[in-house]
Amino acid sequence: MISFKINVFSNVLNMNNDLWLLIPDSLKNEEKLKTLWLYHGGSGDENEWLFESTIANIPDDYNLAIILVNAEDSCFVDMAYGRKFTTYLGEELPEIMRKMFPHLSGQRSDNFIGGLSNGGYGAFVIGLTYPEKFAAIGALSAGDKADASSYKKATGNEITPRIRMFGAEDIKDTRYSIRHLARQLSKSDAPKPRIFHSCGALDPWLDLNLLVKETFEEPDSKVFDYTYDQMNYLGHEWGFWDIKIRRFVKEYCCGGKQ
Repeated sequence: MISFKINVFSNVLNMNNDLWLLIPDSLKNEEKLKTLWLYHGGSGDENEWLFESTIANIPDDYNLAIILVNAEDSCFVDMAYGRKFTTYLGEELPEIMRKMFPHLSGQRSDNFIGGLSNGGYGAFVIGLTYPEKFAAIGALSAGDKADASSYKKATGNEITPRIRMFGAEDIKDTRYSIRHLARQLSKSDAPKPRIFHSCGALDPWLDLNLLVKETFEEPDSKVFDYTYDQMNYLGHEWGFWDIKIRRFVKEYCCGGKQ
């Protein structure tokens, strides 16, 4: 595996932003690489997956590029009072990276999006917002912020992280809700990304994951190729995420479900 630590300037964010690009050791001259865009958890950054998991082995094992991004504490959304990370990650950054590294494929069928916890939520949001750009979503330990008590309608005048990200109103029928995005996409003619959604049975936010599962099991949502996978004995932890990201890569990015 060859790794590049990259700093790019984003016009959308109006700032510099760090990321990692991981590619296989050897490439053919005209080869186009499939790419996994991988998102960190709420307290993480672009370094988290690289140093806490075994994903460094994946590029050579599967001939796959991995891009590890940094969305700071944005929950990967276009913030109500802040930077537009959904637009940056869904539109601007893929264009920047493909210009810098022409070996990265721009085909929808070769691009996949995944993440853990907040990053899993972000993978849902961005994958469902840009279904024409990503063939599959791998959401690990990913509940909907619209269902979380800390993200319900805000009260008072204090500018909290919740208000900076989502505004003060209820977000259940907005672009910030996985369930809303899924229901809207199910009614459209846009392509539907395949979805692998997994959570540990001991995860303290299992109930939020199960609410998302219920949405994708609604009759109108049967247009999605959706798989829910629950693993016994593990919770919100790297032992779980390391196992399940490999399943997603193997079955959805580089074989199996392909």
